[in-house]
Formats: sequence, C-alpha cells, structure tokens
Amino acid sequence: MSETSPSENRANAALIGTRVVLAKVGLDGHDRGVKVVARGLRDAGFHVIYSGLWQSPEAVAQIVADEDAAWLGISLLNGAHLTLIPRVVAALHHIGRADVGLIVGGIVPPADIPTLKAAGVRLVFGPGTTIDEITQALSPPPETPLDLDLLCKQSHQHDHVSIARLLTAASSARDGEAIRTRFAATDPQATTMRRIAVTGSPGVGKSTLIAGLIKSFRQRSSCRLAVLACDPQSPVTGGALLGDRLRMADSVPHDNLFIRSLATPSGLQGLAPNLDVMERILAWSGFDLLIIETVGIGQGEIAVRELADQVVLVLQPQTGDSVQWDKAGLWELADLIVVQKCDLPGADGMLADLREHLTRADGSASPIIGVSSHTRAGWDQLITSLG
Repeated sequence: MSETSPSENRANAALIGTRVVLAKVGLDGHDRGVKVVARGLRDAGFHVIYSGLWQSPEAVAQIVADEDAAWLGISLLNGAHLTLIPRVVAALHHIGRADVGLIVGGIVPPADIPTLKAAGVRLVFGPGTTIDEITQALSPPPETPLDLDLLCKQSHQHDHVSIARLLTAASSARDGEAIRTRFAATDPQATTMRRIAVTGSPGVGKSTLIAGLIKSFRQRSSCRLAVLACDPQSPVTGGALLGDRLRMADSVPHDNLFIRSLATPSGLQGLAPNLDVMERILAWSGFDLLIIETVGIGQGEIAVRELADQVVLVLQPQTGDSVQWDKAGLWELADLIVVQKCDLPGADGMLADLREHLTRADGSASPIIGVSSHTRAGWDQLITSLG
C-alpha cells in the first residue's frame, strides 16, 4: 500500500463531516451496493444519510434540503436514469437545492453520460468503481458567507433550506458563536413548541417508535413537526452513518415535517453538540412539536432531561431483570416508560417487573405502557399519555 502524501491528508481532513445523502429512486429494490458505498464513505469520514428504498424524486429533494447535504448520490440499477434523473434535478431546483453535487451510480451506458451531465449530474460512477475513486472525486462544500438576517427571515417563513443551514451553522467553528448569540433570547419553553425526547439503549426500537408518533400526531392535527435524530459518530474516522430517518419518513414529502440527522461524538450523553441552540432555531421557525432521538445510551446519561418537556424511556423485553430496575438512573427522570415490541415473548413479565420496582423515593411512578409497532397494541394509550 502506498503512503498518503501530506497534501492528501489535508484533503481527507477537509472532507471529514461532509454531508452526503444516498438514495434509491423509483422501483429499484436492490440496495446491497449502495449500502457498501455508505459504509465506505462513513469510514472515509463522511456523514452519510441513507434514505432507503423506493424514494420519489420529490422526497429525495426534501431530504437534501432538510439534511443540508453537499452531495446527493442516486443509485440506479433499473435502466431508468434518463427518466428519473431529470425529475430529481427538477425537484432539487423547485426546493431550492440546485447547488447540491449530484452523483449517479449504477449501470449507465457510456453513451448516456453526456446527457446526464447536460441535465445537471456532476459525477457518474459505474460498476467496479472503488470507494477511493469516489472519495477522491468528491470535494468539501465551499465556505460561503453566512447571511444571518436573510436565513432568519426565511426560516421564520418555514423555509426548509434556510432552517437546515442555520442548524449546520449552529455547529460550525466559524459561525457557531454568532448563531448562539443571535438566538440567545429565543427560549423554547416560552414558545408553543413542545419537546419530547425519546431515549433508551441501542436497538430497542426508538426510531420505529418515533415513526409511529409522527404518523399518529399528523393524523390527529396539522401541527408542524420536527425531529432531531442523533446517531453515533466514529471516534476513529469522524465519519457517521445516519440511518434513523429511513424508518421515519415515507416517500411523500410533507411541508410540515422536518427531519434532521445529527452525528454525535461519544462522551456527550447521547446528544449532538449544540442541541440547545438547534431547539431555539426550530422554535423560532414555528414548529409546534419537536421530537429528539438520542443515541443509544445507558443508565447514567440524563442530560436529555434538560432539553425536553417530556422524556420517553424505551425498553424492550428480555433486557435486564429486577436488580437492574432497582438501580437508580434515567428511569427516575423519565415521564413515560414504553416497552416496545410488546408482542414478543417476555413482554408481560417485564411489564409486571417494571410496575413492581419502578417507584421513586417520593412514592410516585412514571406511567408504563407496552406497545407494538407491528400490531399497534397500546398506541392509543401512548398518544393519550403524551397529550
């Protein structure tokens, strides 16, 4: 293996944290290749948002807008590139993200490449392209001056692109302090925006639960709903694979739904940096409800309590025994405890154990509800408990 030159090291460092959306558009149901690319870009330091299968061009454009992506990679294996890519380009123009770098990967005849590039595609990769070739072809987003007054005005008018760019700026070394100062007077608790935090160990079904909450709240009202989904960031490469949103959003875009994926370094109790400022930005932007999903966490991470009006602790059957429930920790601060996947064996026993052991020192106890996203059992009680 050849050594990396100092100039290549600098280029790699500049790419760390660059946001890339990978999407499968149309009826193509094969995602093995795009997942390999997602992992490869993650390991190269990119923050990769994988949107899942069967996305419409309009939904992909909204993902790019909400995620403030620098690059959009479309994977196509069904030969529909000359039909679908112009629709993707049109949707990006319509939503205000014609600036995103558009990549097409898959089976594309060489004769079609000039047509794609004339339509607005920047890069085309065919079978056999290596991850190194892809990463070397990408570049970090250009640093453009921040027009804070304009972004604040447009975000207050519910413009997704402006909201997303304010969220990005909130965590940037260059603009973070200016954003914090600008929104210091915006207190989410003084607005009408409710904040629900969903937390729990990895794999308990937090994203699936949030998907159900989104659907239920949207069926019951026309509220404007935002989600901040925290996923782990590699302590080695700085890269992240941000996949929570693929369980939350369908293929139809919604003006009143905003989902943002956040790479979260370790040691921050499962919360992305500057989440408090992001809450202020979303409150300023007129959202009625904010749902925060933490990284999968353990018993002692309680920082989320300071950032939410309601904390939902998610558990699943066959994880822990009565000794675990007797230990102090996050459950003491939870407003609601949800046993997800309650259609699985052991759920009834776990619910009984929790109700026996989870009583606070003052004699109070949080409501404990068993739900199943598969059978929809317990969902009416859950929504009622959340108000």
